[in-house]
Amino acid sequence: MSKIKTADYPKTTQFLGQQVVLTLKCSLISTVPKHREFARTLGLKKRGDQRECEYTPNVHGMVKLVPYLIDVAVKG
Repeated sequence: MSKIKTADYPKTTQFLGQQVVLTLKCSLISTVPKHREFARTLGLKKRGDQRECEYTPNVHGMVKLVPYLIDVAVKG
């Protein structure tokens, strides 16, 4: 798995349609409520949780807003 750097999130549209692994980097305590909901919508509840999903425009939009919370790795 190759990790995507935080600075590269806006450029990740090339990964649309590919399978990615999303990992919650830190706790959701004391985060902005809207950002907390983005993480929960992506299926991430606790620190270290991982979810594999297809990288769609919806997922891209949520990940782009909370790069300090979510780590993205392209599968394969």
